Amino acid sequence: MSGTVAITMAGLGSRFAKAGFDRPKYELDALGRPLFDWSMLSLEAFRTAGWRFSFAVREGLGARAYIAERANALRLGETEVLSIDGVTDGQATTALMLAERAAQDAPFAIYNIDTFVAPAAMVPPDPATCAGWVPCFPAPGEGWSFARTDAYGHVVELREKQRISAHATVGLYWFDSAARYVGAYRCYYGIAGREESGERYVAPLYNQLIADGAQVRISPLRLDDVGMLGTPEQVAEFKARPPLAALSLCQA
Repeated sequence: MSGTVAITMAGLGSRFAKAGFDRPKYELDALGRPLFDWSMLSLEAFRTAGWRFSFAVREGLGARAYIAERANALRLGETEVLSIDGVTDGQATTALMLAERAAQDAPFAIYNIDTFVAPAAMVPPDPATCAGWVPCFPAPGEGWSFARTDAYGHVVELREKQRISAHATVGLYWFDSAARYVGAYRCYYGIAGREESGERYVAPLYNQLIADGAQVRISPLRLDDVGMLGTPEQVAEFKARPPLAALSLCQA
């Protein structure tokens, strides 16, 4: 079943600016492709299933024309671009802007612009099987969102930057409907003080679904299925040691 993929790319990209890059992060080249392409190629199963791609970008960077060009090259199909004047209080809020414009009864997924995942590893589930779905991989460290599961493999808790399990999320957050996401956002962040370091993250919203009795699942990925692109150091690592799935997608 098709739905809407919300691509949140309206951040400041401050780590790249501090490293001396004068172009938006998603335009930077890695192995013959811009970082934008590497993120979108991860969503091949969504593209072939006819999902609609909805982008949130910062005003004034020429992103609308750039996305149109790359979307055509990648055959993304129907796309929408929402320009935001300023910076929101977090990815969850940016995604809410796109969720409110999406078909409310269709599946809704959120993806960042700084991760490559082997395309065959990210196939969205049937909405009849769960309310939420989060692909995870065994990443080291604490710089991720983490999902803790029970003995049956059902998610019982998600936390941002707290290593409550070995299941680190790759930045793809799926909900069985846009209405589900909007409702979870309003309930969860309707309670004061739930921001973390002043930001509204997506991962904790699954705790609202779980509290409501809805089922949330993970899909385990291999570490070498994933290439991180969120910092200059990660991009350098991706270039030096790309995931095997990326090698066949390189362009000279």
